[in-house]
Amino acid sequence: MRVLARFQRAALALAIPALLLTPVACGGGGGGSSTQASTQEDILTSLRKAPGVVSVTEKASSISGTRFFVLGLTQAENHFATPTPTFTQVVTVLFRSRTAPTTLATTGYSISQNPSEWEPTRILGANQVTMEHRFFNTSTPADLDWTKLTIQQAAADEHQVVLALKPILTGKWLNTGGSKGGMTALFHRRFYPGDVDATVAYVAPISLTSPDNRYIAFVTSRGTTANQQAIHAWQQAIFDNRAAVLALFEADAANQGETLNDLGADKALEFAVLESPFLIWQYGDASVANQVPGPGATPQQLYDYLDLVNSGVVATWGDSTLAYYQAYYQQCANQLGYPAVDETFTGLSYPGQDVPAAYPPSGADKTWDGGVAMQDIQDWISNSAQKVILVYGENDPWSAGALDVPAGAGARGVHKYIQPLGNHGSKLAGLADADKTEAYGLLSQWMNATVQPVAPAPAVKGVAPGISDTGVLRMPLK
Repeated sequence: MRVLARFQRAALALAIPALLLTPVACGGGGGGSSTQASTQEDILTSLRKAPGVVSVTEKASSISGTRFFVLGLTQAENHFATPTPTFTQVVTVLFRSRTAPTTLATTGYSISQNPSEWEPTRILGANQVTMEHRFFNTSTPADLDWTKLTIQQAAADEHQVVLALKPILTGKWLNTGGSKGGMTALFHRRFYPGDVDATVAYVAPISLTSPDNRYIAFVTSRGTTANQQAIHAWQQAIFDNRAAVLALFEADAANQGETLNDLGADKALEFAVLESPFLIWQYGDASVANQVPGPGATPQQLYDYLDLVNSGVVATWGDSTLAYYQAYYQQCANQLGYPAVDETFTGLSYPGQDVPAAYPPSGADKTWDGGVAMQDIQDWISNSAQKVILVYGENDPWSAGALDVPAGAGARGVHKYIQPLGNHGSKLAGLADADKTEAYGLLSQWMNATVQPVAPAPAVKGVAPGISDTGVLRMPLK
């Protein structure tokens, strides 16, 4: 299951209302009150007074010089109509000072309620406001109306957080995120360009069709010809030994106490095999590709490699993981799109079915908008976006959906950087020296701050499904 996971299909008759496609300025990023909070007031008191905040809990912070708070903030289920039901969104605040820069961090999923610093926060010595995405974890309306899960509604959530907290955190603001969180940051900036001063979006794909065949060509071109042939042969070997490998999969699930009812074990196995080349390069590298079992491998050896590249095939494809990501698949089906998979194998039972409509939630309308929403984001980057840094990995399959940055966009401050040999964990710190120096210089200029370069993090390999504290999607955005 490629989360950011993957994005999906169909033909939408309803165009996105023009109102929702019109950028909404925020008065230069103004706050929810014309009066800024008193600088003499304790930050806890100020947070409790912020518009829409219904709860604040301070937790111990392990990060020197910071305080850490978990907020509940009231959000409208439908920001574009009244009356509307509301829900409480989880937001965390890592606080350094009122005048420090602030990063608004979006995972696109649920969030950790423990203190952490994302790369731009460390680089800028910034405060950090981290948001849980609507319809994930507890940030979910009681009636769960899936029609309200759109990129426009989520962007309006972020806008409300800015309105509530910018009068308290008065330095320059930057929004950021990795994977689906990077997409979420871009969507916010598209619809509310004045909320923040700059954007850093990591490994954020934009799929323009659903399914999007660009991903097949990209994945099948990674590694050496020998790698490509060996991986394809291993996949075919599983289909040739399907019954034996399926029995291992079912036994593994039973041993872990996990169920495989949602897709069914046989379909889940087929999807896991088809998506494995994508996963090898999303979080692995050539060293993982070189471990593929050769001819004559036993069913157990075939399954063990499947387990390796899926970071635990039961954990990735079991019902509990699919349920967690249901909102992601709903978004893929309607607006985000989804990668296509190579199906040039014999023995497939479900060809053409690895699309978002196959995944939870069941019974929801999953009508693809024809690429309207994602093409709008590409058009915005091409024509009018300002002060946006895009970071992609050279070998990350999601880079097949990287935004196109036309010549001349640098004059607007729009820059795209590629981490050499990078996977889905690519960062500014991993860029070539010249690119890194340029990116740091832009951030220093835009944010009026002295940058503090950070060392590249170890490569992310074989990570279990879930969201990292830095907001990069592990399993799903696969």
